Amino acid sequence: MTSKPGKASYAPTKAALDADGAREKWKTIENAIQQIYQQNASSLSFQNLYTSGYQIILHKHGEILYTGVEATMTAHVIRERERANAQPDGTFLQELLSCWEKHRTAVSMIRDILMYMDKNYVPHVAPKKLGVYDLGVKIFGECMLKEPRSRERIRTLTLQIIQAERNGESAPQRLLLKSLTKMMTEVGKRDVYEPCLEEPFLRDSSDYYKVEAQNYFAGSTTPDYIRKVFKRLEEERDRVDRCLDETTKPKIEAVIKREMLVSYKQQIIEKENSGCVSLLTDWKVADLRLLYECMALIDDIPAIVTVIKEHLLTTGTRFVMDQENTAQPLTLVEGMLDLRARYAELLRLSFYTMEGEAVGVAGPRATPDRSFEQAFHKAFEEIANKNPRFAEYLSLYVDSKMCRGKAQVLDQEFDVIFDNVLGLFRYLRDKDIFEKYYKTHLARRLLGQKSTSEDAERGFIAKLKTAYGCQFTSKLEGMFQDMKLSQDTTEAYRQHLVAVDKRLPCDLVATVLTTTYWPVSKTNDVVLPPEVQAAANDFKHYYLGLHSGRKLHYQYNMGNADVRLRLGGKTYELNMGTHQMAVMVCFNVRDTLTFMELGTLTNILPADLKRCLTSLCHTPPKQPYTPLLLRGGGSAEGSSSSPAAAPPAAAAPIEAETRFTFNEDFRSKLVRVKILQAVQRETEDEARGTRARVDEERKWQLEAVIVRVMKSRRVLEHRSLVVEVTRLLTGRFTPSPDDIKKRIESLIEREYLERSAESRSKYNYLA
Repeated sequence: MTSKPGKASYAPTKAALDADGAREKWKTIENAIQQIYQQNASSLSFQNLYTSGYQIILHKHGEILYTGVEATMTAHVIRERERANAQPDGTFLQELLSCWEKHRTAVSMIRDILMYMDKNYVPHVAPKKLGVYDLGVKIFGECMLKEPRSRERIRTLTLQIIQAERNGESAPQRLLLKSLTKMMTEVGKRDVYEPCLEEPFLRDSSDYYKVEAQNYFAGSTTPDYIRKVFKRLEEERDRVDRCLDETTKPKIEAVIKREMLVSYKQQIIEKENSGCVSLLTDWKVADLRLLYECMALIDDIPAIVTVIKEHLLTTGTRFVMDQENTAQPLTLVEGMLDLRARYAELLRLSFYTMEGEAVGVAGPRATPDRSFEQAFHKAFEEIANKNPRFAEYLSLYVDSKMCRGKAQVLDQEFDVIFDNVLGLFRYLRDKDIFEKYYKTHLARRLLGQKSTSEDAERGFIAKLKTAYGCQFTSKLEGMFQDMKLSQDTTEAYRQHLVAVDKRLPCDLVATVLTTTYWPVSKTNDVVLPPEVQAAANDFKHYYLGLHSGRKLHYQYNMGNADVRLRLGGKTYELNMGTHQMAVMVCFNVRDTLTFMELGTLTNILPADLKRCLTSLCHTPPKQPYTPLLLRGGGSAEGSSSSPAAAPPAAAAPIEAETRFTFNEDFRSKLVRVKILQAVQRETEDEARGTRARVDEERKWQLEAVIVRVMKSRRVLEHRSLVVEVTRLLTGRFTPSPDDIKKRIESLIEREYLERSAESRSKYNYLA
């Protein structure tokens, strides 16, 4: 083309690339792809190939390029598949992995020369199509891995390798499994790995472990079977780490749990001679830990909680209701403490979890399983309350530790004893009954100066106060206050006697007890020796002169006296009860007296007099003295001189005309002798009387709490009132709804409350 002078000129324009031209360029690219697959890429010009691809896309012939690449890759993978399938089983997997590595390398190079198509054609013109690399991976999965014949060979060979490993056989190709897994997950985890490898593996594992469980369970013990299961779990976890994808681990664990544990759960727990009860009976703590971990794996801890709780209830109830144990209260309490300690140890060594860690050996972070803690607490609560006298026995146990004796308790041991006792005390529903007996036993120790340690006494009360509040211990603390005030009063009285220059015929130490604090009972006035009576009257006059308006009544059954006995040129100093002293003084006048005569001379109640005479006629075993009195024909009951004599329980009952004679042959190895008083266990009738007094006190406590609640609420529904009253009194005892209802009715009759006009189930407080 020519141009006129003065006019601008233009270069000729290249013609647009038509379809034929695009196909020609595609043939060049196709040939290059073949060379890449044949690993001859070094002879290719990637610049020219990139330009050809660029031009095809630029001139809108991308479909020709894309479909051509797809078809070429597909054809190549099919040829490789046929070649791989022609390989024997021994080399098939290796060949498959080799094909994959070569294919992936080739696809990466193809992607590089067709980069323009990936960046411009695929995302903008054909967004539903895959990039070159992803397309190559997909084609490999569809044509190689998911093809039925190849898929079946892969499944069969991988399962054979795994089966050989499980059976302990040699499996040289197991190292290929991890590479095979990586290939499948890259090709398509959901579309290839799971259906082609994982699902067949899980199905085969389910069948394998179902058969193994059937074969192994019948011939093994429960602990051995659980160890077998744990070993299999560990092996499968390790196999997944070495050979399979991490997501398969929880699935294979679920298969083993289902086939070997869930299906045999009841048989594992109940198996004869090695199940849960058998392990408890033989106290196999380590095996119980195995059982716990086994049930924890399948999230069924309640299954063994129920069994162990029932076993504890059965054995514990049998123990506390056994007649032989009931006859020995201290043995019964010690047995309960041992049982509780054993199950606390079981909780610590077997039934624990690790905070933030896998279940393993107990350590600083081990915490007891909450469900077992609650089950043990409920079981021990049931056991402790099965025996209606357990509260009394628990108080006797504390009394045995607090009293002075040969078996002295070290100061540092008291804290452990108190904690153990409080552990059982928490199980008592009727804690006020324990308080009733404890007050009686504490009174004996304080008044008889039998306590091993006042610090220990106060320490136990302090622990009770911390756990159950000051209301529970206020009376017990009041008893100690009375003892301290009495010491001050006695000292002041002695100073008064010195000040007025007055000498009493005998020394008197009076302990003034507040009636509401101490377990005092109504007693009659005992006839005392004139010297003692004069001293008692003088102190009473002095005390009432200081405290006008108070009443002072002597409790002779709670006192003691020091008496000097001169016999055969030897003098003994005897410490005995006030009743015993009153009886022995009568024998200064006559050597022999009848029961009726002694009752007349002393004015002691018959029941107390019988108990007093029994202790004077009987010497407990291993005591260093002989009896002071001889009964009937002059025999000494249980004395050291008459070892074959029958104990008091077997002796004939004391009648009105039963004669008692002073023992002229009284002997003692010691000059200072403590004459023991007869301390008898509470009889059934006395226990019923104590319970009746407790019930009477409960009525007043119930009414006081009801009034306190209604005074603050003014108006309240019956159900809400029952719930609130029960909550407030649970620390002392558990009132029944019927008892609460009776007290409400009583308060309505006495016009403390009234029924609401709106509803009969609603109450109003009357000011």
